[in-house]
Amino acid sequence: MNDPRQSAVQDWMDGLEQLQQAGAIDADEQNMLIRYLDEHKRAMDEALAGIVPEYERRVAEDGQLEADQWLATTARALGEEHREQRQRVLGSLAVNRDATA
Repeated sequence: MNDPRQSAVQDWMDGLEQLQQAGAIDADEQNMLIRYLDEHKRAMDEALAGIVPEYERRVAEDGQLEADQWLATTARALGEEHREQRQRVLGSLAVNRDATA
């Protein structure tokens, strides 16, 4: 059985290769985007590893409703942090710098 995450990574890599071949990004930008994906995956894995036990602790100590509220707030903050990182990375691409000039 294929791992859907591995398939998504391969799709990402194929897409970057196509962008580079089309001249939309250069090799340095392609490598930067690959590093970004690796760093993003690592950060998400680390965040989730910490969230699960904390959520379970909160359910046991504070109840399901409060734990769910904490989880929603935490997820929103995590999503916002990663959105900002993504915007910085994508904004640094020459194609985006040229479009705003």
